[in-house]
Amino acid sequence: MGFWMWLTRHDQEQVLALLDHPDGVRAGRDRLLQAWWDMPDEPEQDPSAALQVLEEVWTARTWDALHVLLTGCENTDDDMVPTGEAPARDVVMGGLVLSPDGGAARLKTPLLLTPDEVRAVHAHLQAVDRDALIRERHPLLREVGPYSFGTTAEPGRPDAEGDMVQNGSLARDFDLLRDFYARAAAGGDTVIKNIM
Repeated sequence: MGFWMWLTRHDQEQVLALLDHPDGVRAGRDRLLQAWWDMPDEPEQDPSAALQVLEEVWTARTWDALHVLLTGCENTDDDMVPTGEAPARDVVMGGLVLSPDGGAARLKTPLLLTPDEVRAVHAHLQAVDRDALIRERHPLLREVGPYSFGTTAEPGRPDAEGDMVQNGSLARDFDLLRDFYARAAAGGDTVIKNIM
């Protein structure tokens, strides 16, 4: 199946209430992380027991290619430090690491963007000419070969032909993220991402 990126947006007041823990910052992060993991997936579940989801979206395997596209930088084997400049790097790899063990790894660990960071990401994505950037960075993407760049779908599916640029999956997920961040910025929301 491979790695996908899952993004959720949340009410900032609820996030701040979870982070405000009498035992300090670490305990607040742990409580927020637990509430995020326990998000109700059925309407009949008690929403007060978990972090309410305002919206969620998934990208396919394009997360690494999106990062290279937006930053011009390859992700390194050390996934503890995101490459590139903010806010471009924040679209995929940036944010506060919400790790249960206190680690800083950015894969398989939720990353939180504050409303200010979300607004900066939104402004950045709105200013990007998607098609021009894809044309400019396609050679770099082929050279770097981000995760699953040439194998994005099962054989026989319409998007199985060519790499992520050629089959349109990179442009499709770019638009998905641009629209998601626009709604999150308009709502003053917090965004939590997880590449898993």
